[in-house]
Amino acid sequence: MRIALLTDFGTRDSYVASMRGVIASRCDATIHDLTHDIAPQDVVEAAWFIRACERWWGEGTIFVCVVDPGVGTSRRIIAMESNGRIFLAPDNGLLTFVDAQTIVSVENESLFLPNGSTTFHGRDRFAPVAAAIANDMPIAELGPRVDDIIKIDYTPPEYGDDVVTGTIIHIDRFGSVITDIERARIPFEPFTMRVHYTHVSRIATAYEGREPFLIVGSAGTLEISIAGASAADVLHVRRGDRVEISRS
Repeated sequence: MRIALLTDFGTRDSYVASMRGVIASRCDATIHDLTHDIAPQDVVEAAWFIRACERWWGEGTIFVCVVDPGVGTSRRIIAMESNGRIFLAPDNGLLTFVDAQTIVSVENESLFLPNGSTTFHGRDRFAPVAAAIANDMPIAELGPRVDDIIKIDYTPPEYGDDVVTGTIIHIDRFGSVITDIERARIPFEPFTMRVHYTHVSRIATAYEGREPFLIVGSAGTLEISIAGASAADVLHVRRGDRVEISRS
């Protein structure tokens, strides 16, 4: 059994170490760190991170995802089963892109640390619940089943016969402009992508060239990149901007 952690805590403070300590003291699962560098309280970034990497983790993985601007409020903690993996997260849109088979609201308070704080559910609730799951507790024992969860404010791509529209969903540390448009689903070619007043039609298979180009990123979606430079800065775009693809 393995537990994979994703947070916006960073590693300078004691938060991640405390979570790892609770888990390690309660089960024998191997603990992996996906990232702790999600921008503070950035649920959308965390949701896309999970979308990009979760498929590469096999059955039996327990994802503990704590990017939680509403910690201490009445927001739910949810446990989701998907393709043999379990996802623990606040019900705030973080699991928007995960295909769920079963979802429960985590309400079994006997699993929580006694005298826990209202500001650190990662340590006091998520960590011991993850350990309980690693010790073979079925998620049905965590709380009642729910049929709906909060989704981020997000418009999925539209794949028309002549026009495809999508969204800049992420800008990585290199300044690559990552869209949510899957290259394999574009029904025509050649094509041009427009964002604001910029049109990009050159498609590359490697990062080369000082002009903006399109490339299929590791998540299978189209990106705009510039070799050795930040395409986001050059094009003056940001996450959430809309893009359009049309026939060239």
